[in-house]
Amino acid sequence: MTFYEIIIAKNITYRKDSSMVKSLKKVLIVDDEETLTWSMSKSLSKDRDKYEVIIANNGREALNQLKKNDIDLVISDIRMPDVNGLDLLVRVKKEFPQTKVIIMTAYGSSDVQKEANRRGSLFYIEKPFEINDIRKIIIDLIGKKKGFRGRVVGLQLTDVIQMNCLSRLTTALTVTRDGERGTIYLNEGEVIHAECGDQKGTEAFYHILTWQEGEFISNIGVTPPMQTIYQNWEHLLVEAMRRNDEKI
Repeated sequence: MTFYEIIIAKNITYRKDSSMVKSLKKVLIVDDEETLTWSMSKSLSKDRDKYEVIIANNGREALNQLKKNDIDLVISDIRMPDVNGLDLLVRVKKEFPQTKVIIMTAYGSSDVQKEANRRGSLFYIEKPFEINDIRKIIIDLIGKKKGFRGRVVGLQLTDVIQMNCLSRLTTALTVTRDGERGTIYLNEGEVIHAECGDQKGTEAFYHILTWQEGEFISNIGVTPPMQTIYQNWEHLLVEAMRRNDEKI
């Protein structure tokens, strides 16, 4: 093989390796304990064929990594200088809504867990934990989900929402009708946000529920970017039906 053939062969291999790296999911671990981030990174490297691990040792560094990379999943501690884990969670949900977040802490309590869930954390993990449990959660969250695609004709939108709520799904229900588009977000079976055009919250929710026909897509696993609705879903559906009856 000539010198130029060797160079070409190396370039082809490099391109293959580069495309492989680009296709990998990215997981960002955030903790001010450098020994923890190092040990987690080393342990999770067993799955390097499935995802790439990036480390940040404080909240500000994590935000910089989120701006520079398409992060699929953030695993963050709570107690950190500058930007704590719960505040980082809010920033991620607002600025990078497609990024999933797991909160971990050595100072857990039921109140902290509720607050983390309310702000959009998918999982709440208390230290110390088994690294294999984290590996399984990561693969479940970033792996390709199997499932069916299809159409259900004749259902009312209230029926669709009720099924999602009873199944305790976390999903973004995108509804379209005559050029209009609205999204209703559920977190573990509760409606917590809706948006349609310039409308947000219950105003957007009740507006979408006035539509008598259209199409919907349920993007399961997509977490709400914020919380603007605080009533339980049963109350919301009853109120929506009452308003529609009044209009009729």
